[in-house]
Amino acid sequence: MNILYKRWLFLNVLFIMICSIYLVIDNLSPSIYKNNADVEILSAVNTDHLTVEVTLEKQYIDGHIEVEKTSETISSMEDFWANYLDWELVDQTDGLIHFRKEVNDISPYLKTYGYFGLNNSVLTIFEGTPIEEKAIQSFYHIDTEELESHLFQELNKGIKIKTKEDYENVLETFRNYNDTKEVSG
Repeated sequence: MNILYKRWLFLNVLFIMICSIYLVIDNLSPSIYKNNADVEILSAVNTDHLTVEVTLEKQYIDGHIEVEKTSETISSMEDFWANYLDWELVDQTDGLIHFRKEVNDISPYLKTYGYFGLNNSVLTIFEGTPIEEKAIQSFYHIDTEELESHLFQELNKGIKIKTKEDYENVLETFRNYNDTKEVSG
């Protein structure tokens, strides 16, 4: 059986057991308890909830990954899973659940700091303007001799990336000046 299915099954069985204990305790009459200590123990079992560490991983089209870690107390497994319907379950172990979501947008980081520019004739995204020379990602070589002068000046100055559309338009515009030497990184 798939390990994710086993983990899912385990959590559901645990949930059913907790619900069963709750129903049994809820239906018991206080007169059957031997002393107050028994009542306190059963009350503690009745109110315990499952606490898990949740990792949320967002992957953006620009390659940036944001990770958020939180602690969640689960009182209802059904409600918990309903909160993450649009997330992909990556891993689930005792007390830890890891979700991933692909976001069809550029990252907030790139919207804040990203600029397109040239680095040795390679179309590059920089953290800040190209003058600061903090390259984040490189795409492809640009034939700068074929490049129109105003486009060359814009790239040297830096083209701010504010939206997904800016990101895609710049890549598409300068793809026409690609001298076919692919660059990775």
